Amino acid sequence: MKKQTLTKLIAAGLASAMVIGTAGCAAPAAAPAASGSSEAQEATAEGEKPFVTLKMYAIADAPNDTELAKEFWDQLNAQLKEDLNINIEYTYAAGNDYKNNYALAIASGEKYDLMMSATGWLDFTQYASKNAFLPLEDLLPENAPYLWENISEEAWDATKVNGHIYGVPNMDMNITACTFVYREDLRKKYDLPEIKSMDDVETYLQGIKDNEPGILPSDDYQCQVYGTSWIYQTPYIGIDEIHDRIFNFVYDPRDGEVKSVIETPEYKDYMVKMKDWADRGFWPADVLASTNWGVMQVLSGAAASSFNEQLPGYNYHATQVATEHADEGWELGFYMYFEGNPDASLTYSATNNMFSIAASAEHPDRALEFIDYVQQHEDLWDYITYGIEGKNYEKTEDGRIDVSNIADGASFNYFPSNLVGNASYKKAKSDSWVNYDEMMEKINGQAKQDLFDGFVLDKSNFETEYTALNDVQNEYGYPLQAGLVTDVDAAYDQYIAAAKAAGLDSVREQVAEQVAAFLADAE
Repeated sequence: MKKQTLTKLIAAGLASAMVIGTAGCAAPAAAPAASGSSEAQEATAEGEKPFVTLKMYAIADAPNDTELAKEFWDQLNAQLKEDLNINIEYTYAAGNDYKNNYALAIASGEKYDLMMSATGWLDFTQYASKNAFLPLEDLLPENAPYLWENISEEAWDATKVNGHIYGVPNMDMNITACTFVYREDLRKKYDLPEIKSMDDVETYLQGIKDNEPGILPSDDYQCQVYGTSWIYQTPYIGIDEIHDRIFNFVYDPRDGEVKSVIETPEYKDYMVKMKDWADRGFWPADVLASTNWGVMQVLSGAAASSFNEQLPGYNYHATQVATEHADEGWELGFYMYFEGNPDASLTYSATNNMFSIAASAEHPDRALEFIDYVQQHEDLWDYITYGIEGKNYEKTEDGRIDVSNIADGASFNYFPSNLVGNASYKKAKSDSWVNYDEMMEKINGQAKQDLFDGFVLDKSNFETEYTALNDVQNEYGYPLQAGLVTDVDAAYDQYIAAAKAAGLDSVREQVAEQVAAFLADAE
């Protein structure tokens, strides 16, 4: 990277200022000199690549401090102009209703050179199989040689759909462990047992119900209690995540068979537990209509726990609560579901956070050059990951990232830095949970690369039946999974009958055939 540092750049007079709107879903536009169209490319010296503007799309709410965001983009684009003769025009897409926003962006035909993609929550494989993204295997060796050499073959294979690479993984583990988060101060107050198992979770919830009538024991939306915790109580590996850790089919590594989730003995047993917990008032009776992320209910004091905390990403919530409620003595605790279950399905994926390139992109080669460049220059990586030093963060004497004294509205979310994660560059944060290192040791010690990383379930021969199974789950499964049924046995039998009528057995057989072929090819 050039000797000039980003933090010394002067914002005034830059040719490609980014205009950030104040609406929830703002679309920043570059100044005329930074147009991404081929007609507006600047003339360049002989042998120099022409100046281009890369269009980028990612799910992120627009920043609160638009002036500071503008300063960030001005400085970044000035540096990128100097280093790579590019600018970036970033379209913010609000996080609420993100799936619809993302679908509309792809359907629009906009020529995005850089586009957030991910398996699971952003349906990467489905979009890639429909040619929404550009195949990259021919471009990567020439335009991103560093990444091509340093990202593992297994990771590249995981991004393949129908034999083509459609995404650029980052260089970090990309692991999320769903976790039970709870008010540790309340546990201590009522002398409840330390939480080391689901039985302890039950005791805690009952203790809150008995002693804290003004606080909900938990408040997660729909059937998230089941969705976030069940898979970790079993040896199964999920195959077809519908959303939020809910699957139709799982793989049993003990016998190598594909099984229907609802026909496993563990599922029926869990439904009995869900019914018992719902009857005891461990969550609101209108939970199926809820849209609450329970973690926020805990942080606000409305609930004493949530089943849907996500570590390590949100480990700072513990420090946040201790700081904001210091006078009240609040304290958070975490119970990671996989603890005590060495067979639990704790996996990491190369495809959780990626860059893809829209099939209609104008500058895919330059987009890859940008990603490749960032991953080789730590100062630039720091800038797009943490923002402007002294304004978005401060650095402690021991090199940690400190955001405790930044101004209101200066929380950094101007660039989707998780798309260029890099374990070698990542800095510890000053607000990390005091037990962060211990937690990560547990996670890293059990996590394995997802056996089905890169697996694409081809539903073309059973699309109708598969859709019907999801409809059946919405109608019969959700109430059962939320414990909102009168009789578990009767509701379960009704659910099974409806799923069978929708084609459960036939679909499971076809899923099993595809899984067997995938695993055989991976050997």
